[in-house]
Amino acid sequence: QSAFNDLKVFGSKTATAEQKIKGLSSSMSTVGSTLTKNVTLPLAGIGAASLKVATDFESGMAEVKAISGATGEDFKKLSDKAKQMGATTKFSATQASEAFKYMAMAGWDTNDMLNSISGVMNLAAASGEDLASVSDIVTDAMTAFGLSADGTSKVLKDGYSKEVSNATRFTDVLAKASSSSNTNVALMGETFKYVAPVAGALGYSVEDTATAIGLMANSGIKGSQAGTALRSTLSRLAKPTKQVQAVMDKYNISLVDSQGQIKPLKQLMEELRATFGNLSEAQQASVAASLAGQEGMSGLMAIVNSSDEDFNNLSNAIYNANGACDEMSETMLNTTKGSVELLKSALEGAGIVIGERLQPYIRKLAEWIQKLAEWFTNLSDKQLDFIVKAGLIVAAVGPVLLLFGSLLEHILKIHSAFK
Repeated sequence: QSAFNDLKVFGSKTATAEQKIKGLSSSMSTVGSTLTKNVTLPLAGIGAASLKVATDFESGMAEVKAISGATGEDFKKLSDKAKQMGATTKFSATQASEAFKYMAMAGWDTNDMLNSISGVMNLAAASGEDLASVSDIVTDAMTAFGLSADGTSKVLKDGYSKEVSNATRFTDVLAKASSSSNTNVALMGETFKYVAPVAGALGYSVEDTATAIGLMANSGIKGSQAGTALRSTLSRLAKPTKQVQAVMDKYNISLVDSQGQIKPLKQLMEELRATFGNLSEAQQASVAASLAGQEGMSGLMAIVNSSDEDFNNLSNAIYNANGACDEMSETMLNTTKGSVELLKSALEGAGIVIGERLQPYIRKLAEWIQKLAEWFTNLSDKQLDFIVKAGLIVAAVGPVLLLFGSLLEHILKIHSAFK
């Protein structure tokens, strides 16, 4: 409106030339500054931000492609899935690509990654942990327990049996164990680093191992300390020395049943708890030291001395963990902070869409500038000197014009003063 009023002066037949020029100048300055501030700069900002998130996402997916070897339709599926997860979860598409990278490093194929990403992201959302580190924990531990990413498992929920993917089963167990005992997913991941290979080799289930980890955590034994303790105990029981074997024989402790099959870890823990329940405190300490060694003694004592109620409650909760990840994730996101996280991910998704449209133009511009740079470096010294001198002249034009414009303005003021 302000510019339009100024422009009226320019169109007025009664206005002087001086007034017309001032009116035209003012209207153009008003429109130019307004458009620059409210249109050009915001659009430039959106373009720059969109281009950044798009290039970050492209770079992340390029790593996934290089590690997994996915091409063509498989790679498109992974990219689309990452964008979908970014638009619908608290994590961005770029973070989803980081999770895919760890899955690819574990040797998972496209279908494995597509089927498992939801569970991994829900576990990260439920636990509040970093998505990439959760993906690393899940892939490493599942491999150690011999759980293939493309396989399925039967789980219990409210007394009913249900078949789910191994990734869903594993992430639900971690979520339930961390919420039902004094530990978290990051600490459990640290514990699994030490004990999962041994537990997996013995054929123990992730549920029973998580129960043992939870019982130790409730006594303050967590992370690498818990992993070392449980690994030491299981290793010494699996391959006992003469001294350990003598104690095992004395108290009728065995890792295998009458048919020579390895007992489930839950059964072993229950038998150990029953045996230790009949011993004095001094005897318990002596037997624990003999069976588990100095490294494992504290962990074994935590397992056998927990109350029956604590043991049964934790074991039952973990065995009925199906759906725990989804429930905990929804609870965590049903907050103002969760809504903001979802909004940020959705905005990044929109930015990627815009950025991907901008990328072809940016690439063409980069190629053109590269060719221009190559052409420039191949010029003769005389041509280069001429271009530099011309550049200096052109660079001076702007300031000279500003000075000239200022001079004209002062002349007009002097002219008015004389009149």
